Amino acid sequence: MEHFALLKMLHGVAGVLLFVAFFALAGLCWRARPRPAGAAPAGAETEADAAGPEPAAPDAEGAIAEGAEAEAPARASPWPALCAVLLLLCLIALPVSGWWLAHLAGWPLGQIWLLGSSLLFLPGAVCGLWLAARVAGRRRKSLWFSLVLALLGLACFATTLWLMVAKPV
Repeated sequence: MEHFALLKMLHGVAGVLLFVAFFALAGLCWRARPRPAGAAPAGAETEADAAGPEPAAPDAEGAIAEGAEAEAPARASPWPALCAVLLLLCLIALPVSGWWLAHLAGWPLGQIWLLGSSLLFLPGAVCGLWLAARVAGRRRKSLWFSLVLALLGLACFATTLWLMVAKPV
């Protein structure tokens, strides 16, 4: 396979993975939103519903052991960190492979569509990294700010994608 075609295919795959990572981070942000006290996630069944009526503990030691198991801390999900790493890898690979593609094709970097896409890539990257830091850092206080970051980043990357595909003069 020719170098240009292979590089173009890998650049496209990195672009798709960038959108996948961004949508995954936005979804994780939405799932981590604060819920009213006592409200279970939609479709979730509480332990009391699944187990039925609670049997009486036969002795005091059994009650203490059951209480200790219930207070065990929940494990943190690895998905926010994995999405952040994928996003970071794509944010590094796309400008490098894009420059290499422009160099192999002989396009001058002063073309309007190349400059515009480069200028839109920067705020999209900042929004993506900020969103990844908020989701991985478990900052759940402001869901709307995280969603605005996600929408702004997706808008920047979608416009960049349009400029790359359409190549308007």
